[in-house]
Amino acid sequence: MGNSDNKTCVGDLRAIAGFLLDFADSLMAAGTQTSRIVRNLERLANNFGCRADIIILPKTVIMTVTAGGHTLTRVKKFSPPLPDFTVLSELRILSWEAYRNKWSLAQCRRRFAEIKRGGRIDWRIVAAIVSVGNAAFCQLFGGFYSVPLIFFTTLAGFLTRRFLEHRGVGILMRTFAAAFVSSMLAGTGAWLFDFKTAIAISTSVLYLVPGVPLLNALIDIFDGHVLAGFSRLANASAIIFAMTVGLLVSLWIFGGTVL
Repeated sequence: MGNSDNKTCVGDLRAIAGFLLDFADSLMAAGTQTSRIVRNLERLANNFGCRADIIILPKTVIMTVTAGGHTLTRVKKFSPPLPDFTVLSELRILSWEAYRNKWSLAQCRRRFAEIKRGGRIDWRIVAAIVSVGNAAFCQLFGGFYSVPLIFFTTLAGFLTRRFLEHRGVGILMRTFAAAFVSSMLAGTGAWLFDFKTAIAISTSVLYLVPGVPLLNALIDIFDGHVLAGFSRLANASAIIFAMTVGLLVSLWIFGGTVL
């Protein structure tokens, strides 16, 4: 179903719209900015001989597909975010390959399904990498003797967040609990072993900072997608607030003495 096959495109307009919406949902869930979603959808729609008009809202995408005098408008709610830069890269490559090689809808769906089936990095490897990264930040800020402590406190917080996620607990509550567990254990360990407690506690929660949502929010705002950008900024700010509250509760339990 390339550019030249307009009649087929009109006949399968509903299928095309469904595929484009699924593609947009995967891009958003993987953690990309709004302008990239729009560009990729327009590129794919052009390949199918269609025109796509897209509106990205905080939790939904509205798309109108037009071809051969026929118009179809569809709405889809976004899936929960699950940042994956490998998926982002593969989806971007898919859109370009489809455009350059005039792929049919069936070919695009087949490749899209392969990307979706692609295995994610094992969560145990992710947990280890996150813990090492947080420990490295502790070393960077001068907490050399706290490095092993921060590794294990980060791991404990990560496991807490994963446990709650699998039980359907909301992201704000998960973030609060993970921050509390990590900072509480870091503060306790630093106090017992006479480490630099301020460095230990502050670095123990760095893995919870929503860097990707914050970056995408700023990109969206500067690209003119103000509504989507400020919505992402609000969500990221809420996560930071939950993290801060978890940190403050552990400090309150210590009575502020760990600092």
